[in-house]
Amino acid sequence: MGAIIEFINWLDGMVWGPPIMILLVGTGLFLTIVLRGIQFRRLGWSIRFTLFEGRKKQGEGDITPFQALMATIAGTVGIGNIAGVATAIHLGGPGALFWMWVTALVGMATRYSEGLLGVAFRSKLPDGTMIGGTFNFLERGLAEEKISPTARYLAAGFTLLFAIFIGYEALGLGGGLKILAIIIALLFVLLALALLNESSLPKLGKTLAVLFALFAAISAFGIGNMTQANSLALGMKVAFNVPEWASGAFFAFLTFIVIVGGIKRIGEVAEGLVPFMAIIYFIFAIGVWIKFAGQLPSAIALIFKDAFTGSAVAGGAVGTTIRWGVARGLFSNEAGLGTATLAHAAARTDHPSRQAHVAMLGPFIDTLIICSLTGISIIATGAWQTGKTSTALTQEAFARAFGHIGEIMVVIGVILFAYSTVLAWSFYGRQNIMYLAKWIEGDPEKFARLYPKLHLIYNLLFVIFIYIGATTVLENVWTFSDMMNGLMAIPNLIGLILLYTVIKRYTDEFVTANP
Repeated sequence: MGAIIEFINWLDGMVWGPPIMILLVGTGLFLTIVLRGIQFRRLGWSIRFTLFEGRKKQGEGDITPFQALMATIAGTVGIGNIAGVATAIHLGGPGALFWMWVTALVGMATRYSEGLLGVAFRSKLPDGTMIGGTFNFLERGLAEEKISPTARYLAAGFTLLFAIFIGYEALGLGGGLKILAIIIALLFVLLALALLNESSLPKLGKTLAVLFALFAAISAFGIGNMTQANSLALGMKVAFNVPEWASGAFFAFLTFIVIVGGIKRIGEVAEGLVPFMAIIYFIFAIGVWIKFAGQLPSAIALIFKDAFTGSAVAGGAVGTTIRWGVARGLFSNEAGLGTATLAHAAARTDHPSRQAHVAMLGPFIDTLIICSLTGISIIATGAWQTGKTSTALTQEAFARAFGHIGEIMVVIGVILFAYSTVLAWSFYGRQNIMYLAKWIEGDPEKFARLYPKLHLIYNLLFVIFIYIGATTVLENVWTFSDMMNGLMAIPNLIGLILLYTVIKRYTDEFVTANP
């Protein structure tokens, strides 16, 4: 067992190491260039459409464009917006918040592209609802589209970077772990060679699609379920002295009556819950800002100064500031992980780019707004200098403004954010498991007959895991879930790079017709 835990810890470090951060940010920058800064030049159009037209039916689909956006924000706005921001500032200094903003800005182009491909290659489930996501655009996109040599070279270059990084790290390992590391490095080399061979792309797309669905399905029960339920139950215990078993049972039941209605009911609940919880947290944080209004100018100045000096970190390590800002920013808004494609593929829209314009607001709201509320509160109050980290650091900042009530405010935020994440991930997990079930069965007619039973079994299992997560000490579940979450990014980002010409084609077509 100890060897397995050691391997999980090592692979988690590899998955969230420099190569994946370079690819996540690099892909965002690449797509920003290809799409000519779509997140900047079309931001106004995106906001206007989402606010004034996004609640209307625009075409075929299950939920409105606005509901799809709320569902994705429900999935990304979680305890990372409270604990993750605090951790970034604790380990990387105030300047880490600046680099979180940078990842959000480039991540908007990534999220735009994910949303577009999710709609462009979606299909239908036996109950008539839409299914689309990274698995769809990998399987269908790489089989149906002409992939440019440039895209294949870029994708192959990334996989070779991963192989080199893992191979280098393997030199410092010993025993079975070293052998496993070398095997993984060789697998990435083989993947790079396959990407260079155009004729192998259809089969490769299917393989990557299955891997993504597998990683995402596992993540749904870990990072999207048990870990969130654990934080939720702890919050209820701290704030209201409710036993963990009672919180687990209550939220399991509450979740079941929502998710049994599928994406339509999840979208309806998210449409009401997400704006409510965002407004509540906004009011809490603005209260802190008002209380410490005199410190806000110096706090913001410190964020920009420290971003390029790292002076708040021991030894003035600006690299540490960048590392933690980028890592927590990517973890918070999930741009590049592929989760958002699942909800946006269900949107009622008449064009892939129309929904993509809505999708790119996700990182903007998650990181540039909600994470900033947390981060600036921590810096302006001076709480970042206390040595505390995670949720305790955010609580310290709010307590400096409102005393014990401030701590309770943060706990309420944790409860709302965690529950919204559970709802969104219940849908993410279901879609990926249904894709895997369809792939395993192989016969569309048999799958159609099995589908209602599979749907019910999945919903029951999901709520059972909520109860387990709420009442169990998770220990290594966090690390394993984090690893699976990161593994999702690899096939997703490869797909985005390979299909960048498709993204550009749809974008140019839509923008020309809708200036």
